[in-house]
Amino acid sequence: MVHPKDSNYSDLMFQDLNSIQNIAVLLNGKMRTPKIEALHRLIDWLNARLDEKSKIVKLGLDNSSLGNNPWLTGFIEADGNFYCGFDLNSGIAEAVKNYMRVSQKQIYKYASDIPKENNSNFQIMEKIREFLDVKTVNEIKRTKEKYVELSYEVRTTKKTSCDLLINYLSIYPLFSSKHQDFLDWREFHRIRLSREYRTLKGTSKLIYLKNSMNTKRTQFNWDSLNSFYC
Repeated sequence: MVHPKDSNYSDLMFQDLNSIQNIAVLLNGKMRTPKIEALHRLIDWLNARLDEKSKIVKLGLDNSSLGNNPWLTGFIEADGNFYCGFDLNSGIAEAVKNYMRVSQKQIYKYASDIPKENNSNFQIMEKIREFLDVKTVNEIKRTKEKYVELSYEVRTTKKTSCDLLINYLSIYPLFSSKHQDFLDWREFHRIRLSREYRTLKGTSKLIYLKNSMNTKRTQFNWDSLNSFYC
């Protein structure tokens, strides 16, 4: 574990050969994005250092249903977030909305010799869109100080999509603090559908939930780690 100076995060690093080999074996056959190219380079590097019996056979992309395993959970852990919002009118919430959004840069590697069809993240974002019954994959363009960022984004804006996500994450739960964000988001979703927010008490619940999520979270509970994937 490395804690970079003057930062608010930690890096978990694996440097010994056995750990790196175990990670490669665990990931092999489970990749769904163009990043499989990096895994295959790692396997080539390992195979050059392993005896014949220990060499790893490189497997292709996992094209199984997203609903069959927790891969999408991990994807959301890394690149997704839960949004809750509303306006206030005389102390009562209106224009209430909530969604999960997950995004990914459009091109895996620029200035690369990877074939174009293997270098785009659109295919996996399209599969996520289909799985969550979202209308379209949005193309996002953000102008930064020194470059333009192009990405794909999927948002669960409608009830059916949110319900599909809730069912999935109830089977394959998140385990970082994002799990608690999901639980608050799910409760926000319930209140929105029930229209409880039309009372002062209901609006107060929405305000509390919104102000307890994401970067505003100050209370953490890690009991969910007791049932971490085995």
